[in-house]
Amino acid sequence: MSHISFAKDKFIPTSEVSLSISDNFLSVIRGYQVFTFLKTVNGGKPVFLDHHLDRVLSNAQTMNMIVKQSREEVNDIINETLNHNNFDESECNIMILFAGTKATDISGLISDSPVDLFVVITPIKICPERYYQDGIAIGCFEDKRSDDGELKASYNYFGGLKAQQALVQNGEYDEALYISNNKILEGTTFSFFAVENDGKIITSKADGKILRSVTRLVLLNIFKEQKIHAEETDMFIDSISSYKEAFIASANRGVIPVQSIDGNMVGNGQVGDVTKQVMALYAEAINF
Repeated sequence: MSHISFAKDKFIPTSEVSLSISDNFLSVIRGYQVFTFLKTVNGGKPVFLDHHLDRVLSNAQTMNMIVKQSREEVNDIINETLNHNNFDESECNIMILFAGTKATDISGLISDSPVDLFVVITPIKICPERYYQDGIAIGCFEDKRSDDGELKASYNYFGGLKAQQALVQNGEYDEALYISNNKILEGTTFSFFAVENDGKIITSKADGKILRSVTRLVLLNIFKEQKIHAEETDMFIDSISSYKEAFIASANRGVIPVQSIDGNMVGNGQVGDVTKQVMALYAEAINF
């Protein structure tokens, strides 16, 4: 099934979307870009689009980008892009990307031009059903994180490339979890949650070292609404053995149970009641 995307100022087949080294030098060569990923459900409805727009536009502002479109205009372009696609057979993934253009200084680091907007539509990625039924195995990867880890920008994914190559590519683990100075941070492309013996759900603080994940935000809001005991706190590798349950969450995957960490079983290795409850609540939240 072919898809239609928005590239700079026109709608074209996704297979024809590209970034030019000359026209998008700052994005391609310098990594001057911000983006967000989300998916559609129920016949092409974007999941938590408002939150994703808030995040990507905030990131663009932090990166001192000149965005020529208003928030409303970006929203309209996304919806118009979706209208160019057919959702009778399957849903899709959406990438909203602001890409830097030509540099205007000798060093090739500055531009006084607006960034280009891309809305890229691709086939939806579906995880194996066993992930949700049995849980996944994740391995820990030491990674030094900067204080701008909350930005969804390309340069923040180099650690993820190293982690995936070291732990996932050879089939040893299903996913990789960042560790820094004995602290648990987040996964390469997901947020991490654990359930303590008293049933409290914990996740790392959004203190600049981790991405301000939309899915993480949504789950924390759900926990508050449902009066589920949850806390953002420092999490340490030494505490993994005491976790009763654990799960990961991301826009594309949803909520997935964790069976083991670094080869050590989490709880009894089964999908726990708290995780099942969270999975059900999240599924209900996205199927609006």
